[in-house]
Order: sequence, then structure tokens, then C-alpha cells
Amino acid sequence: MKERSADIAIVGAGTSGTYLAWRLAQAGFDCLVLEREPLEELGTHIGPFHMEEEAFARFGIPLPGEDILLHRLETITMWSPDQSRSVTAPLTTLDMDKPRFMRRLHGYAADAGAELLERTEFRGVVYEKGFPTGVRAAGPEGELDIHCRLIVDASGIGGAVRTSVPATPWFESDTIADLDTLIVYMESWGELQGEVGADINSYLHFQGWYAPSYGDELIVGVGMPASPEGARKRQQAFAATLPFTAKAVSSTSGRVPYRRPPFSLVDNGLMVVGDAAFMNKPFNGEGVTSAFTACAIAAEVAADALAGDDLTREALWPYNVRYFRDQGAKFAFLTAAMPAVVSLSPPEVDFLFSVPGIFTAEGTRALNLDYELKSDPAASLQALPALLKGMASGRLQLGSVANIVKMAATAATMKKMYERYPEHPVGFGAWVERVKPLWRKADRARHDYFERLLREWA
Repeated sequence: MKERSADIAIVGAGTSGTYLAWRLAQAGFDCLVLEREPLEELGTHIGPFHMEEEAFARFGIPLPGEDILLHRLETITMWSPDQSRSVTAPLTTLDMDKPRFMRRLHGYAADAGAELLERTEFRGVVYEKGFPTGVRAAGPEGELDIHCRLIVDASGIGGAVRTSVPATPWFESDTIADLDTLIVYMESWGELQGEVGADINSYLHFQGWYAPSYGDELIVGVGMPASPEGARKRQQAFAATLPFTAKAVSSTSGRVPYRRPPFSLVDNGLMVVGDAAFMNKPFNGEGVTSAFTACAIAAEVAADALAGDDLTREALWPYNVRYFRDQGAKFAFLTAAMPAVVSLSPPEVDFLFSVPGIFTAEGTRALNLDYELKSDPAASLQALPALLKGMASGRLQLGSVANIVKMAATAATMKKMYERYPEHPVGFGAWVERVKPLWRKADRARHDYFERLLREWA
């Protein structure tokens, strides 16, 4: 068995693991990144992907060159199910080639001093007196024993590291359930005929969208719980509603998490980031920029802990505090509240699009950039008479409104609890016991909606 040593071993060379390695290597620490796939293949199953332009400056990433950039998109439009109404918000988004973006990110990490080991599979955590001291792996040259001070799980939805360690009150090791995942199914369309909207177009009822892809092609996709076959059927039904026709050139699908993150993202000598920590945006399933937010925090906390040679959970705990009190709190609210909104019937959503102040350009932009459902109180008051009239006429079901109000209340309470995430591990157990019942209620509502979709489409 060959032996290596490093300050940090990061499992997974996707966007999360590579960005974190880049930042820690820049801070002067030795980083080894283990990736079981060939590096050149990462991102090839995705093809085009989007990032808001402002995220590049926020995360210190150079803007993409012409070799990566496919299109610069200026707006996002949300459509009613019957497509009679829409709301367009300004949102500059860069449409890029994911494989080339990944190779550029790998280059940044390598130039900073990180070492990426491709075709190298994580096999387990090594402990000494109960404290993690390294990882075992297998690569092209055989078994590898890596001694390190910190282990980071950036392995994706399967959480290879997190699910391999013994469960403790501080660190959950459960695998993700099918009903806590979304299948994203996408087709690239060419030979377009008909009226095609500009930039990004989003359809709440189908959890569907279309946007420019390579050249003159469009990417047309949907999200669907758990079922690949259901995702294909739902995409076909969505495609039939669009005001244009085309020829499907290619298709791809993937699985993303849709559930709460672990209650703690750290333990002694351990951190978890990205899809392994279920950090995808609850309103569209995208996880790159939301993971970068967590990785930026994790890099700063890890650097301080490594510099002080203290890798205990207490030293790593600020990562929990800073993440959960901000983005984590916003995502908790949206994860609990969104299923009640998207489970409305198409006629109900059509009606809400007709009510001024419900779907707005400002709200759409805030959701995508700030991850919050923001509304103008004055506009909301003005909308109240129309909403009451809609309920009286049956265009908006009383049960639907009651469900939204109930889940919004649960979500708001949950958000406040995450904003008061415990400063120190000593308060963690009591906090978990208070937040668990709220998640049980939210999970039950979400699973009921997901099961209804499975009955309809699977």
C-alpha cells in the first residue's frame, strides 16, 4: 500500500470539491482531491448549465472565455400554465459548457497547488483513538493510504464519506431516500419552428423550463420526483404545450437531492459540502452557486482550524453557524413552503397570475439572486380583494389556500430557528429536538405531493 500525506483530503472533484480545494490551496494548505471518474468526463452528462453573472465576482471566479461561454442571457420569464400571462425579470445569466467549465476550475485548483487524483475511489475513513486521521483509496497504482488532518465529503448525492462513518448525535450517516430526490430530464432541440421566447423561460406547473443550448439549439427540461420514466413522460407532456416544435437531438438526465441538509455539516476532522450536504436550490434544483456559498464559508473556517491545529467539531462549528443562519435558513423556508405552492392546480396558478402583486418581476429576481420570496406589503394588500373573490368564485380552492398558509407558517418558524442556529455544540441537541417536528410536518407534505406526481406520471 502506498502512503501519502496532506493537510486536507477532499473526496470528489466536482464543482464543490474543486472550488474548495482551490480556495484552501490558495491559503497555503496541501490539498489532495480524490475523484473516481476521469477528470475529462466530469460534466459531460450535463452539457450546458447556467450561472448568474454576478456570482463570478462574488466567488472570485474569472468570467468565462469564448471557449466556455455559449450564450449571455439577460432575462428570465415565468409563464402561467395556459401561457396567457407571463412575468419577465432582468437576470443576467451565463450559459456555459459544463465540461469546459470543470476543466477550467480544475486548472485553477492545480495552479494554486492542489493535486487532483483521477480514477481514485474513496474506500473508507481511517481512525486513531476515535479521531479521523486519513482515508483509504484505490487508484490506478493500487491501494492508497492518505494521512490528513481534515476530510471533506464533496462526493455528490451519494455522500460517500458521510454515509460510511458511524452515525453519531453530531453527524448523520443515512443514505438519501428516493422520495428525497428529483430526476432532471432534459432534451436538446434543433430545427425549431414557431414562437420561441428569449433567454430563460420557466413553467411552474411542470417544474419545466427551456433555454438556449449549443448553437441554435434549445434545452427543454423538467424536474420529477424519483422516477426517470415519469420524468420523460412529464417532459413530453410539457413539450406538447410549448408554442413551437422541434427535433430532439439528444437527451440526458440526472438525480439531484431535494431534502433538508444534515443538521450538522461537521464533526471531528470532517466536513461535508455541496450535493453530499443536499444544498441544491429548493426552487429549481440547481446546486453550483449555492454550494459555492457553503464552500467559501467552509474554506475560511477550515483554514482557521488548520492554522490553529485544532480540527475538533468545536473548531469547525462556525461553518455550521455561518451557513445555517443565512443561506441554510432561507433554503429551509423554501424547502418547506415550495411544495404547497407548486401543488396548486393549473387553473389556480392561472388565476394567481391574473392577480396583481402575486407574481412580479421583483419577486422573481429576488428568488433567483437572494433565495427569498419577497413581496411588497402594499401590493399584497391590494391583491387581497381579488384573492377573496377568487376563493368565493371557486377559482382558488379554500383547501389550497389553507395548505399554503399552514406550510408558510411552518416554514417561517423553521427559518427563525435556523437563524438562531446554536453558537456552540453544547446547544445542538436541544435545537435538533425542537426543529425535528417541523421537518416531519414539511417532509410529510412534500412526500404527499411527490407521491401524487408519481401516480400521475410514473
